[in-house]
Amino acid sequence: MEVQGSLFFGWVSAAAMLVFGLFGVANSRQERLKLTLSSFCLGLLGGILSAKLVYYLCQIDFMIAEGWKEKLFCLDPEELSFFGGAAGLCLGVALAAKICNLAPISVLNRFAPFALLLGALVRFGEYFLGMVGVGPYLENEALCFFPLARGFSYSDDWTEWYLAVFVLEGISLLAVAAVSYWKLKDNRFLRSVFYFCLPQILLENLRLGSFMWFFCIRVEQLACMVTMFIILIIYGVRSHGKPNRFLPAGIAILCAGLFIVCEFAMEGKILFLRFLDIYACYALMLAGQVILAVTEVLAFRKMLKVQTEGKSK
Repeated sequence: MEVQGSLFFGWVSAAAMLVFGLFGVANSRQERLKLTLSSFCLGLLGGILSAKLVYYLCQIDFMIAEGWKEKLFCLDPEELSFFGGAAGLCLGVALAAKICNLAPISVLNRFAPFALLLGALVRFGEYFLGMVGVGPYLENEALCFFPLARGFSYSDDWTEWYLAVFVLEGISLLAVAAVSYWKLKDNRFLRSVFYFCLPQILLENLRLGSFMWFFCIRVEQLACMVTMFIILIIYGVRSHGKPNRFLPAGIAILCAGLFIVCEFAMEGKILFLRFLDIYACYALMLAGQVILAVTEVLAFRKMLKVQTEGKSK
């Protein structure tokens, strides 16, 4: 269960060079060198700073108790926020675009699938972080194999297996990256962010190492839900003149309520829902995610229709 921080950061560094190299190839010759290098430097710097800042602020009580100065400059992989890192990465790339006199949203639209690929590789790198990226203990021996599970050996005849959530998260991000690259043409960045966040609602719940805020709120899960809600609000604002244009945002609130109920039901805190076992709760959460995906597609189509009609006038 030892955390191999040096191997993790080595993996992430190699992944970043690969991804930004691919991004550079995708850029035009005129902007390839300056944009790629500035995006690489500012993106990684923004990612690291934001990953640390989000974790630090959400765990401020513990940081102060353990020595605020020491913890502020500590880059322990267990004390970094994945969502914060992703947000900082995108902010850094947007700033690089500005420096290169390019429209930030245009560059982010191009960068979106590469950012998702980097996110997937970072998740796979959690293999080196011991228990950080794993989920529940598995008793069914048929499920005890890598990559579905992560084994921890304590002796020649004693190995404990835990669900490899980091693998599931990496695969989900690879799938979203593929869809983003080949299928998403309009508003690619915004839609990629939505589907970056969507799988995290269930998968973050499975993680044993999910860091909490006020002892009961999963920070990464909350950040993803708020982000999806904001994106649906943006769709509503851009669908001006259409009836029920903020209905998708309302549906997102209802889904968030469903997720919260499921969280409490899993812990047995809602007496009248104790008949629901953990698998039923996960099924309900999955259903809520499907509803959110359908809602996003319909809301996006409505927004696109409004924009198309506006251009034709």
